[in-house]
Order: sequence, then structure tokens, then C-alpha cells
Amino acid sequence: MNVCQRLGIVGGSLSFAVVSQCFSVEAATLSQTYTVNLDSQPLNSSTNVVLPKFNSLLGTLLKAYVTVKSTVNNSVSITPLTGDFTGTAATNANIAVNIRLLKTDPNLTLSVLASPPETKIASGGTGSVSGFGSGSVSKSYDLPQFLSALTGCDGDTFTAGVATTGLTQILGSPARGSFGGKVSADIAASVTYEYEPVPEPMTVAGTFVAAGMGLLWKKRRTKR
Repeated sequence: MNVCQRLGIVGGSLSFAVVSQCFSVEAATLSQTYTVNLDSQPLNSSTNVVLPKFNSLLGTLLKAYVTVKSTVNNSVSITPLTGDFTGTAATNANIAVNIRLLKTDPNLTLSVLASPPETKIASGGTGSVSGFGSGSVSKSYDLPQFLSALTGCDGDTFTAGVATTGLTQILGSPARGSFGGKVSADIAASVTYEYEPVPEPMTVAGTFVAAGMGLLWKKRRTKR
């Protein structure tokens, strides 16, 4: 078990995607995306994820996006106390991501409702209902103080806390009953960095050559 595992910190996977590229010499805007996929987490639990900061050697950070996606699954058994039961058991879950270094920014919160289809359970019997719900939420950051906090050297990271809370409620008639089962949430947290990269050395050299040729042409034209 490594140090990160002992601290309850989960690592992530890296992918690259081109958002847009201008075909001029001066600028090109690219995007890097880092995603951490969490296994199924029980509701009312918390964990940490570690994501890399933007490497300032790559260029100038223009905007950062933080996204959380989740699928909530519930499997609930119901035993009616009196009479036949007609209804379901809905789970309302909230997934909150707290980026600690952005102290002035509130949590990024996602609400997901998992509502199984209606079922009928005879008096004295026990039945089960299963359902799922999914959603995603994203927030962008472009203020200088946020971009500065998210920028660092190669290998620098920041930690985000992920907390899942929620409850399951029996909806039906009669409402009185006992229930048990499993409710969990699969979570993916990601950060995307949109930046203007440092020009390639050949591009810089080409720019200077072009500028020099332009000055030479202008000088010759002046002499004529």
C-alpha cells in the first residue's frame, strides 16, 4: 500500500484532446483533460481525489473546468407493516466536490434522483425495487486568482474532497414499512485545462526570419 492509498487518496487517468487550433503562427489553443474514476461509493461517505495542476512550462493557462459526473444505483427491499403496498423507494443523492485551495469558491454540488418503477407487494411479504439516476455538473474558472492557484510545476497536484450524502424514502400506500438494501454512487471527477501553448522553436525562428525579411524589404524600398 503506497502513501496515497494510506491517506485515502485516489489517483486518476490522463487523456489529451484538441479543442481548437488556430492555423495562424501566433496562437493555438489546446486542452488537457485529467479524469479520476471512483468505484462505487456508498452514500453518506467521503473520499479524496488528487488531480494535477497545470504545468506552466506548457504555456499560458486561459481557463480551467472542473466537472463531476455520477450514477446513483439503489436496490431496496420493502416489507409493508399493514396491508398491501403499492409504490416505490426513491433515493435523493448529493455529490459535493470541495477544492480546498480555491478557498473563496463554494463546493461544486451535483444532485441525482434515483427513482425505481412502482411495484406491488402483498401484505406480510417482502419485495425489492431497483433503479438508477445519473447527471453531471461543471464549473469554469477564469479569474487570475483561480488560474494562479491551479498552476504549478510539472508534478504539482491539488486535492479535492468528494462527499456523497442522501436518503431513501418510501413513496406509496401504506407509507409505513421497513426497508433495507444498498445505495451507491459511481463518480468521475475531472479537470480540463484550456491554454495557449508555448510556440515551437522552429515557429519562433520562422517568425524572426519573416520579420527580418520584412525589414530588409522595407529598407530596400526606402532606398529606391
